[in-house]
Amino acid sequence: MRNLFAAVYFLLALFGCESGGTTMITHSISNGVDLLHAKTRIKAGVARFECFASVSGECHYTLLPAKCASTHAPCIEKPIDRFTMKTGESREVVGLPQFSACVSQDVSMGSCATLAH
Repeated sequence: MRNLFAAVYFLLALFGCESGGTTMITHSISNGVDLLHAKTRIKAGVARFECFASVSGECHYTLLPAKCASTHAPCIEKPIDRFTMKTGESREVVGLPQFSACVSQDVSMGSCATLAH
């Protein structure tokens, strides 16, 4: 079913019917060194994750339901997905429900800790 949606979005894009999309960039620098540099782009039902730089050599992603981003309290919802990518890798996923992405250079999910309880 996700592939069907992707095909429909692709055909609509061919004819100029395309939404603007959303881009989220995480960039952390210390003493001129990239600790983490990652980008998430959501457009036409396709989420693209890119890991540009990480001190650990990996970007660790946690995808949470969108409602987790709308509160300051710890999220009690189960993550939609968790995955790790090496620096320089990218990944596309079609048909995800609305989500909030959290990315960290540390497998312990550092800054994601308050979101992923």
